Amino acid sequence: MNEKELFTQLKEDWEQLDKLSNHSTPSTHELKEQLIIAKMEQRRAFRKELSLFILTALFILSIFTVAVLKAPVIFILTQIVALIGAPILFFFLKKVLRKEEFYHE
Repeated sequence: MNEKELFTQLKEDWEQLDKLSNHSTPSTHELKEQLIIAKMEQRRAFRKELSLFILTALFILSIFTVAVLKAPVIFILTQIVALIGAPILFFFLKKVLRKEEFYHE
């Protein structure tokens, strides 16, 4: 293959690559449509997450209500244990985090 044939072959290959990657930029109308679709999908996802959050909150509140009404002694004991255990757990975790920071420095 001489130099001229090589040059023509390379030129044909480049043209073929240009044809493969030839994608035009979308018009403003298409961009607006894509933006509207994206906003609609975002709203749909937000509504789905919000409804899931509300259902979870209602479920937790209903369990809480049943626990208070059906077993007030167990509820009160749980509150006392949480009141005593939360500060102990907080200080323990704080101590562990300080040790980790010390070793990472």
